Amino acid sequence: MRHALLVVLAALLALPAEARVHKKRKRALAPAARPEDDPRRRGSSPAFARASIAFAAPRDLVQLGESAVEIRLRIKGYAIGALKPGRPVPHAHLIVDNEPALEIDDATVPWALGGLSPGPHVLRAVLCRPWHEVVKARKAFAMVRLWIGPRLSGKAGRAAEAAVWPNPRRPILTFVLPIGAPSKSLVLARIEQDAAQAKEPDPPPGANRPLVDFYLSNAWIGRRGDKVRIVLDRREFPLVTEWRPQPLRRAHGTHRIVIDLLNRKGLRVTNAINETDRVFTVEAAPRRGPQLSDSR
Repeated sequence: MRHALLVVLAALLALPAEARVHKKRKRALAPAARPEDDPRRRGSSPAFARASIAFAAPRDLVQLGESAVEIRLRIKGYAIGALKPGRPVPHAHLIVDNEPALEIDDATVPWALGGLSPGPHVLRAVLCRPWHEVVKARKAFAMVRLWIGPRLSGKAGRAAEAAVWPNPRRPILTFVLPIGAPSKSLVLARIEQDAAQAKEPDPPPGANRPLVDFYLSNAWIGRRGDKVRIVLDRREFPLVTEWRPQPLRRAHGTHRIVIDLLNRKGLRVTNAINETDRVFTVEAAPRRGPQLSDSR
């Protein structure tokens, strides 16, 4: 008996080392250098719970001349810009009034926003993942109101402001995706960039996927709370009761989308910029070969 055991033991020792391992260890995936680059983390990830954004300039309720407006963002708890060339680009979206978003990928430099017409305007900034999904942290949103040029007095001025300026204490729905075609009048560029190099921006990659995303302030969305109404090409979708990206499930082509905020009774929540009416185009994906990446 002892001889048989020795024979078996000798046979086992003669096997290659990998054959003697009972369970093969799984190869661990290399972690992303920073959570902002990790494609497995969604906009609601706890990793971004402390992310915050604020306007260092301009300040709220400021009156400015008709030259370009200097934009400075103060961002904490969230890194924007590519870690290395060709890597994912976490960024912030700058939304002027209710125009399609402009992208800011560097908060260490000032930006110049040109093309604002005289009168009241509202600027909103929202932190976004590299593929434009909204970061759903409590402070991942900022807003300032400003007046360009001479300010109207009396009832005329108050009426103009009420049409554009939302009440910051009431629920605010900020529509982000799909972005749609960039505004032809607005221009955003780094201040140190030569003005001759500034040009109309193209929609960033992945900006017009058939997906709706938004930021919700001063409101609670749920079956017994506020709800988001989406109308696509005159077809109304079921009311949205979860704060997450909403797939549209429509083919390529040009579409019109209207998004609005309803209270728990199904009535519109009145605030100047809650309703957005936008046209966007979904390009057809190639039938063969690799699909285009939405890493940006």
